[in-house]
Amino acid sequence: MRENAIGRRQALRGAGIAAGGVAVAGLAATPAMADDGNGLQGSWMCLRQDTGTTAKIRLVVSFCGGGVFISHDISPAGPPFTGTWSSHGEWFEATFWTGSSGAQGPNSVGPAIRVQLRGSVSRGKLSGTYRVTVYAPGSITQVIASNTGTVTGRRIAA
Repeated sequence: MRENAIGRRQALRGAGIAAGGVAVAGLAATPAMADDGNGLQGSWMCLRQDTGTTAKIRLVVSFCGGGVFISHDISPAGPPFTGTWSSHGEWFEATFWTGSSGAQGPNSVGPAIRVQLRGSVSRGKLSGTYRVTVYAPGSITQVIASNTGTVTGRRIAA
């Protein structure tokens, strides 16, 4: 086994969106943002938790205009993910990606990581489930690991 090879646990932890089953404390201020009426657009402070773990990761997810989606673990820090989202009434879905360095260092090809998130917003709280899929270096079809989890959060006020 290669000494510097990325492990399954590392790839899934770096994968960025598992969700915490614990809601983030409420925010007192009213959020200042442009909202297209669906109640989702803007940024949310969230907790995520991968299935089978007790660790909760804090992250920010952003539902931007034009269907752009951004997710970034902040505690502990992880790589940013970008992708797309759409809403269907109070339900939403998002698919987003990131990559990681390969075993030979920062300029080598490593695994690609895709997250598929499904959820809803109700009474000012975001909640959902996700599936993380890790693909072999240089591939977006050869699966080398996967996991699931949950996410909850509240809108970030400006």
